[in-house]
Amino acid sequence: MLDAFGAALPVAVAVALSPLPLIAVLLVLLSPAGSSAGLTFLAGRLLGVGVVVGLFAVMSDLVERSDDGSPFVGVLRLVVGAALMVLAVAKWRGRPRSADEVDLPGWMGAIEGSSPTRAAFLALTLSVANPKELLLGVGAGITIGSAGLPLGATLAVGAAYTAIACLSVATPVVAFLAAPDRIRGRMEKLRVTLVRHNDAIMSVVLLVIGAALIGGGLSAL
Repeated sequence: MLDAFGAALPVAVAVALSPLPLIAVLLVLLSPAGSSAGLTFLAGRLLGVGVVVGLFAVMSDLVERSDDGSPFVGVLRLVVGAALMVLAVAKWRGRPRSADEVDLPGWMGAIEGSSPTRAAFLALTLSVANPKELLLGVGAGITIGSAGLPLGATLAVGAAYTAIACLSVATPVVAFLAAPDRIRGRMEKLRVTLVRHNDAIMSVVLLVIGAALIGGGLSAL
């Protein structure tokens, strides 16, 4: 169980370092709905990340127990790792060269007026429908499921992975609830920094995790 968690931990950290959900939660917290929208965003994030990793962990476990499981899981790791590396290169090539080139996507501009329900839906969408987030979740699920643990242990590792992966979203929510007036200015500065360096940070994260998945896939073949 510890081995499975250790193998999935780098992916959980990579998901936690993903700037996009953090930018989104900062915008939500700075919106008029503030605290309530932040809490529902966190709930949606936990649900989305947990469902993806749990589903693919269980599927990977079932495949691993079949006669042809190991080669298939190895190939799947290679495919996911290669996809992450392609995304990493695309992100790096598309990164802004100066602060003047940084533009917020249109949907981010709409976050500032988000209701709690809309914030939860946004968090769920970012976790399930965003290709980068989805591929990282699939990679973590494959890693956990291929460990051959009992179902309860597999789900427990998936829950621990989810908690760490969502830590970067949970931390500002808790901090905002504790001291909204004192932390508001710091959140705005952090948001500007993350928007400016989003592509560069994400490209490095995707490259490292993609290489790790390819290595794991090759060793499983």
